[in-house]
Amino acid sequence: MGVTIRLATSQDAHDIALVYNQAVTDTTATFDTEPQTDEQRMRWLAAHDPRHPVVVAVEDDVVIGWGSLSSWSDRPAYDGTAEVSIYVERSSLGRGIGGALADELERRARDIGLHVLVARVCSENTASLALSERKGFAQAGTLHEVGYKFGRYLDVVLLEKIL
Repeated sequence: MGVTIRLATSQDAHDIALVYNQAVTDTTATFDTEPQTDEQRMRWLAAHDPRHPVVVAVEDDVVIGWGSLSSWSDRPAYDGTAEVSIYVERSSLGRGIGGALADELERRARDIGLHVLVARVCSENTASLALSERKGFAQAGTLHEVGYKFGRYLDVVLLEKIL
């Protein structure tokens, strides 16, 4: 059975939390420092709307990755902008799942009528920076030492893609 990408449902909250929590506990891909519960991920899913979808990559009925478009700001002038987030289960890294999720999110963003996609990536996350570059994102700047995780300050690269 191959990998399929579809809209996330509330039934995916547990698997989404499992994938996300690998990044929380093991990487600087997220600056969350405490694992998320299923209930927290359920509330997070419920907070997304048709302009800000969450998609999942599924293989053998198991979520192996997910991606989301989130509001960049609650100010109306930013309504055409969304932040992209993508997470892939560690044993599925390097299989193109992140790229497929990125393509699906961009397709949906275009269909929705969004104008700009943005992302925040830790400067040491070279895989995510490379994926962003392959998908046409440009670096817009670096915020120095804005995050603190695993006992050290971390830089964040701001990326943008005008659709």
